[in-house]
Amino acid sequence: MRTGLGRISRALTILGVVALFIMMMATVADVLLRSLAGRPLRGVVELVEVTMLLVVFLGLPEVFLRREQVVVDLIDSFVSPWILKLTTTLSLLFTILVLWIIGYNVIQPMLDAYRFSDVKFELNIPVYPLYAVVLICFAASLVTTAYSLLEIWRGNDGQVTQ
Repeated sequence: MRTGLGRISRALTILGVVALFIMMMATVADVLLRSLAGRPLRGVVELVEVTMLLVVFLGLPEVFLRREQVVVDLIDSFVSPWILKLTTTLSLLFTILVLWIIGYNVIQPMLDAYRFSDVKFELNIPVYPLYAVVLICFAASLVTTAYSLLEIWRGNDGQVTQ
C-alpha cells in the first residue's frame, strides 16, 4: 500500500489508534482514582465518547481501502466470476451511495454546531470539529471505496494489501 491514498488511510488509522490509547488510559486512570481515592476522574465519560467516535471513524477509510468490511459470502462459491464481479460492483456502488447520503447529512449538524457554539458539557470541547472529522472520514471512505471499484474493473481483486 504505497499509494498516497494508502498513506492517508494509514495515517488516519494511526490517529484512531492514538485515540484508542487515550481512551484506555483515561478509563484506567478513572478506575484507579475511584478505587484508591474514592473520586472519579472528571469528564472521562465525555472523553470516552469523543475517542470512541475517533476510533470508529478514523479507521473506516483503511477498512474500505483494504475491503475488510464484514462480508457474508453466500453465493461466491457457486456463481460465475462475472456474476461475482457484478454483485461486488453493485455492493460497492451501494456503499458509495450510503456513504454519500450519511456524509451529506452530517454537513448541516456540523454547521449548526459551529453556528451555535455547541460544546461538550464537562470538557468544554467544541462539537463541530468532531462532525468535521466524521465528514472527512466519510469523504476518505468514499474515495477509497471508489478506488476499490476501479481496481475491480481493472482486473485486480480491488483489495489493497501491505
